[in-house]
Amino acid sequence: MITDYDCWHPQHDAVSLNEILSNLNRNAENVQRALKEAVREIPEDRACKCGSALAHAIVTDRKLIPAAAKKRLAPLVGKYLS
Repeated sequence: MITDYDCWHPQHDAVSLNEILSNLNRNAENVQRALKEAVREIPEDRACKCGSALAHAIVTDRKLIPAAAKKRLAPLVGKYLS
């Protein structure tokens, strides 16, 4: 999320922290909207393997993963942590 994309350019005026934070907040809102829309567009039934892409990504022995970490990660990989 770019907040001061022309900071490298010597012929542009400097920007204030308020301008950077404003851009950051606006970018965060835009990303949230884009993600919500993208998730809504995911079909319920898929023929692709993307729904199980993380099935083999966790190589740590499940017994060594702390309960707090399992709880925190549950929305993303909970079905693979048991």
